[in-house]
Amino acid sequence: MKLDALEPLKAFALLGPGYSDGEPILITELRAESKAPQLLYAAYESSGTDARGYAGQVSRCSLEIQDAPTFEIQLDDAGYRESIDQIRASIAAGDVYQVNYSLRARLTRIAASGLANALCRRGIPRYFAWVRLPEGDELISASPECFFSIDGKRIRCEPMKGTSGPGPDREAELSASEKDRAELFMITDLMRNDLIPICAPGSVRVLNPRRFLRLPYAVQAVSDIEGQLNPGLTARDALAALHPGGSITGAPKRAAMNVITTLEKSPRGAYCGSLGFLEQDKARFSILIRTAQRDEAGWSYGVGGGIVWQSDAVGERRELEVKLGALR
Repeated sequence: MKLDALEPLKAFALLGPGYSDGEPILITELRAESKAPQLLYAAYESSGTDARGYAGQVSRCSLEIQDAPTFEIQLDDAGYRESIDQIRASIAAGDVYQVNYSLRARLTRIAASGLANALCRRGIPRYFAWVRLPEGDELISASPECFFSIDGKRIRCEPMKGTSGPGPDREAELSASEKDRAELFMITDLMRNDLIPICAPGSVRVLNPRRFLRLPYAVQAVSDIEGQLNPGLTARDALAALHPGGSITGAPKRAAMNVITTLEKSPRGAYCGSLGFLEQDKARFSILIRTAQRDEAGWSYGVGGGIVWQSDAVGERRELEVKLGALR
């Protein structure tokens, strides 16, 4: 299936192989559904309890990726250095110890299918998603990050923190970076604590404190955390407890979110939200990073990173360029 074949559809969700551990999934005739949803979506600013549910006609599909047209990327980084300084001041004051601060890029002169092809041209991302909701919201995501997955009663989180450019030398730099190691360990601890209230006592454990995920444009550091859900709890309950994910807020979570609200110029919306596919006793949720959303002016694409005391504006700005590599 060519992606431009989806342009005429009013409401649908095309999901990458990570949502089903297999082939991409296409859900057509998408409609609101609260009792038995197949798709759950929560924007960053919304509560996980208020996640919107949808259902439709589900089919497996194969994708034919086409050449993407050229388009412009304009990153608004005005005031970036000053914001990093303010976050470091908050850390020095003891208010927070990590804040995930983000900017917005404008993408111009490109249709939805063209953008989807651009994000898939080097391979379909694990949590690729092109979603057009019945209410009119539209997002396209090339997320590599698993927020959480559920298989029976087993729940697993894979928080992602620490980024370098591709290649062995850059990966070695990331591996040796104490600053990036600290970023991931802080968020791993936050996610572990978020899981404890919804899991059986003693079942939450860190399976792998740090491993590396190699993408065409970047290397990402990831940890693996697992637990056993308490009896009677569902994917909706897990989303209510965990959303928004710690890797895109910072720590402590609520304090970091307050800093984000103060410093960021616009709401995040779909960017850094949560998207999940539910099938029988399984669920797969991504965090919507590397994500564009349509607005009145075209497409807005969020890009950010974790700021800790050791951060400097030049290095953090360089990391944003690495993450924009998903588009280039």
